[in-house]
Amino acid sequence: MDADASYTWTARNLRDLEANYLDERSSRWMYLALAERDREPERAELLRELAGFEEKHAGHWERLLRKLGSKVPRDMRLWEHRILVALARVFGVGAVLPVLHKGEVDGIQKYLDQAARWKDPDAQEVLREILPDEVAHEVDLFRSMRRITEARGRLRSAILGANDGLGSVLALAAGVAGATSSSPAVVIAGVAGLVAGAVSMGASNYVSVKAEQEVDASQRRLQRQAIEVAPETKRNELIRIYEAKGLTRAEAESVAARISERPEEFLKALLAEEQAAPQDSAEGPAMQAAYTAFAFAGAGVVPILPFLALPAIEAVLASVVLTGVALFIAGVVRALSTLNPFLRSGLEMVLIGMGAAAATYLVGLALGVIVD
Repeated sequence: MDADASYTWTARNLRDLEANYLDERSSRWMYLALAERDREPERAELLRELAGFEEKHAGHWERLLRKLGSKVPRDMRLWEHRILVALARVFGVGAVLPVLHKGEVDGIQKYLDQAARWKDPDAQEVLREILPDEVAHEVDLFRSMRRITEARGRLRSAILGANDGLGSVLALAAGVAGATSSSPAVVIAGVAGLVAGAVSMGASNYVSVKAEQEVDASQRRLQRQAIEVAPETKRNELIRIYEAKGLTRAEAESVAARISERPEEFLKALLAEEQAAPQDSAEGPAMQAAYTAFAFAGAGVVPILPFLALPAIEAVLASVVLTGVALFIAGVVRALSTLNPFLRSGLEMVLIGMGAAAATYLVGLALGVIVD
């Protein structure tokens, strides 16, 4: 990092400096809030340690702001941190770890970019203090995230069902409303579609998960047999993989030799390197199918509710609004698995769901005209 004593701070860079302070303070609150809700003592302690680092980093930025004569902004809890805490209440702390990890990775890149732009000696000193901590955060969260399996499987199955339940039942209700203009008919069709969709989605997820687990088991069995029959061949395979990643021949041989001394670790390494690691969730296909079916049914009720109390046309508008809100929330939750920004994920879900509903409604109108 190069410093320049004559460096002049621009208004934009000062705003970024203030944003750094606010982000670190809000991150501290978030980590403490997550630690309070975490049932795993070891991980909760890690989160509290991270909160302590964030407080230290905020102190660095505060002192720099005061030295530059800038006003230290008032503490605030950033909306993205509030959302993560809220989602952790529902799905558990483990479910939000991938987003926390991505946030740390993005934070490292942000500080690297600032280090390249801010030539002020004091700023360079702060960044030299903070960057090693941020890298350590990323490593610690990645290690903790790799131990999370069951929560991610449940979340994935629930999101699959809820997203489809909202979009497909709204589209069905809109199509029937366009064809009949009868609220009772929409309710009957909607409930029938809800039940059929929940059963179908659950069955599909069961078959999918079962197939994945069978493939994983087959890969594990084949690799185990290969290790027993030709351990030297599999060890050489690992050596070639590690060499391709940049290790020297001696380093690769040393790592492979140490791993191969423990059969289970040897097996895990081969599976991981060949991208054939076991499925995210340790739960069976029946449980994941149940999560999908119940999520579909629960979400699918939302578009039908307005038709229980309103005439068809008014109910369509109310259903669109109500389902739009639910789709946005579902998109925000989906960001836990896609790692897309919350706002983008929410809006994407709304656009997809509403587009399907609009197309189906127009088809229903056309069918209504033909039938009449």
